Amino acid sequence: MLSPVIAYGAGYALLHATLLRSVPAANSRLSKPPETIRLVFSEQVVPELSQISLTAPDSKATVLKVANDPHDVHILVGRVGELVSGPYKVVWRVLSADGHPVSGSFAFTLETGNPPKLAPTSSSTGPASRDSEAGDTLTASSGTPSTTDTKPIPVVASVLRGTGLGALMAGLGLLFFGLTAGESRKLAPKAVIVRLIALGAILLVAHLIAWLYSISLTAGLSSDFVVSVLGSTVGRVEVLRVALALLALLAIAGARREIPALILGAACLVVSGGVGHPAAIHPYLSVPAKMAHLLSASLWLGGLLWLMWLARCDDSACRREASRVSSVALITAIAIFLTGSLETILFLNSPGDLIHSQYGKLVLAKFVGLVILVGYGAYNRLRLLPRLEDPGTTTRLSRSVRQELVIVTCVILIGGFLAYVPTPPAPQSSLSALTGRSP
Repeated sequence: MLSPVIAYGAGYALLHATLLRSVPAANSRLSKPPETIRLVFSEQVVPELSQISLTAPDSKATVLKVANDPHDVHILVGRVGELVSGPYKVVWRVLSADGHPVSGSFAFTLETGNPPKLAPTSSSTGPASRDSEAGDTLTASSGTPSTTDTKPIPVVASVLRGTGLGALMAGLGLLFFGLTAGESRKLAPKAVIVRLIALGAILLVAHLIAWLYSISLTAGLSSDFVVSVLGSTVGRVEVLRVALALLALLAIAGARREIPALILGAACLVVSGGVGHPAAIHPYLSVPAKMAHLLSASLWLGGLLWLMWLARCDDSACRREASRVSSVALITAIAIFLTGSLETILFLNSPGDLIHSQYGKLVLAKFVGLVILVGYGAYNRLRLLPRLEDPGTTTRLSRSVRQELVIVTCVILIGGFLAYVPTPPAPQSSLSALTGRSP
């Protein structure tokens, strides 16, 4: 049996927290009652954010008190009470390293010869020890794995995440071009920059609250639950992201310090690279790629806003800055395509996932949007920039940039949903290799 750590070293990519094996095994028949339900996951699970329920033959469900195995944080243990003969169903729910709740279920049958008279009782507290004898009670197993339930995508949280990051990226990108504009720096729209950063910070705070509700086991935010979330790595990263956004807002709106605001905002985008799927799937590659992706997108978006602003207030400044913005946009476009392609390769199992999975379809939609944006950029660079001195060209450039901004907004919203849509599950053969069982 391979441990989860060895399994990762073998090169298998598990998407979200994956149930590797269980005791009792799925569809097994037991000759004596197990003392515990033991679930082995592909990554560390937090007991306070996890749940195991056991449904008895009389259809009564009992929520078990759970704890990590004292020797392995990948194992979740729930101690059961007295059980009777009959079929049982185990339903589990844990929080994955990417911040998404993952749940599933499996069944087993107890055949002790005792009639079903008693319902299961709630478990005792405290972590359970390794229950080797529970595994010895297995008399047969069909080898059928447990099922994983698909949860509805939290639309509100997805929209808040996409629009929050989008507004923050727009404000930071605009601030960057304003600070580096030389003699045109005085034209920087400071009020617009402050509003965009403020909007981004507020929406990220709202997203944090919506995310907490989406992962809550009780659909509420009790103090114990919030403390448990803050004690987890994913919770601390989410809070750090919001804190950096608020500090950037305080620096630009309160202290009027533009450079510290830019640094703090960029740090917020860097931290955002460690949130979501990259935190769980090949993080050493996908997290840096996501960081570069967000920073590049911020510069691209900020450059578009900067040109549109200059076209409104100063045609000569717009002509001076257009070439610089176009050069930066070319570099960032290459970075966005390279980092986005890397993440797609890491998150999908095969090219067919682009068509057959919801995540892949959203990736295709985002790719189409980026291709259109590159087309606009090429048109602006090759057709409009060489003719900016001609009458009316600046107006056409401004119109082209406005159309680009509409498409960018759609791409950013797609990115918000991509953070919550599950990536395609790993092939059964990979999971079988991890568990040491044939599919």
